[in-house]
Amino acid sequence: MKQTTVRHLISLGMLLVLIVMFSILSPYFLSPDNLLEVARDASVVGIIGVGVTYVIITAGIDLSTGSAMALVGMTMANIYAYTVWPIWIMLVFGILVGLLAGLFNGFVVARLHLPEFIATLATMGIYRALTYAIAIRDAGGVIQSQAMTDSGFTALGGAAGPVYLVTIALIAAIVIGQIVLKYTRFGTNLYAVGASQKAAALSGINIAKVRILAYVVTGFCVAVGAIFTTARLQSTTALLGDGFEFDPIAAAVVGGVALSGGSGDIVGTLIGALFMAALDNGVLKLHMNTAYQYIIKGIILILVVMFDAWYKGRMEKAAQEKGVKEAAAENE
Repeated sequence: MKQTTVRHLISLGMLLVLIVMFSILSPYFLSPDNLLEVARDASVVGIIGVGVTYVIITAGIDLSTGSAMALVGMTMANIYAYTVWPIWIMLVFGILVGLLAGLFNGFVVARLHLPEFIATLATMGIYRALTYAIAIRDAGGVIQSQAMTDSGFTALGGAAGPVYLVTIALIAAIVIGQIVLKYTRFGTNLYAVGASQKAAALSGINIAKVRILAYVVTGFCVAVGAIFTTARLQSTTALLGDGFEFDPIAAAVVGGVALSGGSGDIVGTLIGALFMAALDNGVLKLHMNTAYQYIIKGIILILVVMFDAWYKGRMEKAAQEKGVKEAAAENE
C-alpha cells in the first residue's frame, strides 16, 4: 500500500483506540452533545491545518500561526471598538491581515531564502509584538480584553441546528483543500516542490511562487480560524492563539503528512485534528492534569515521525532491490 494509505489506517486506528478508551473511562464521552463538542474543538485546528498541510508538503513549516491569529483578532477588535464600520468590513480586514501575514512568511522563506524554521520563528515574534502594539488598553495603559458582542458577529460562534457553524466551515475547507491538492496543477506542484526542488525547477515549476502561495493559503486559513474563535469567545485578547502553533502541525503529522515533504493530504490532517480534539476532550472529562495532553501529544508526534522515517527508508530499500533484480533479469 502507499505510505499515505498506511498512515491513514494507522491514524484512524489511533483515533478509534482513543475513543474506545475514553468511552470506557467516561460514560459521557460518546454522548451526542460531547461528540459535537469534539467536532467543534477540532474545527479551528483542522481549518488552519489545511494551510499548514500545504506548507509541510512543500517541506516547509509555519510556527507563526498562533501569533498571526492574535494579530487578526486584535485588528478586528480595534475596528470593532473604534469605528462604526459594518461587521462585514471588520471581517474583510481580518482576512486581509491573515493573507498579508502569510504573504510575508512566504516572501521571507522563498525570496530571502531563510530556513523555514528560523523565518517563521522570527515572524511568530513579530506578529505577537504587533498584536501587543495595537492591543486595546484601559486609561492606565494596561492591556485588556475587548468584548465583541454584536449579534451579527457572535452568530458565527453558534450553530445551525445541532451542528456548529465552524464545523460546517471545516467540512468546506477539507473538501476544497483536498480537491485543490489532488486535482489541480497547484496541488501537483506542491508535491513536486516537496519531493525535490531541483527536479521541480527542471520541470519548469516556479518554486518561489508555489511556496509563497502555500503560506498565503495558511494565512487565509489562520484568519478564518481567528474569526470563528473570537466569535465563539465573544472577545479577544493579546494572548489569543498563544501556544496554538503546535496543534495544526501535530494534526498534520499525526494524519500522515511527512515533515520531509512530498506526501500527505488533507483527509489525514482531518483525522489528526479529530485525534487532538478527542484527546483534549477526554483528558478534561476524566479531570486529569492537562499537562498530560502535551506529554501524550509529544510522545505520539515522536513515534509517528520515527515511523515515517522507517517506512520511507524501507520503501526506498525495496525499490532499490526491485531495480537490481530487474536489471539482473534483463542481463540474463
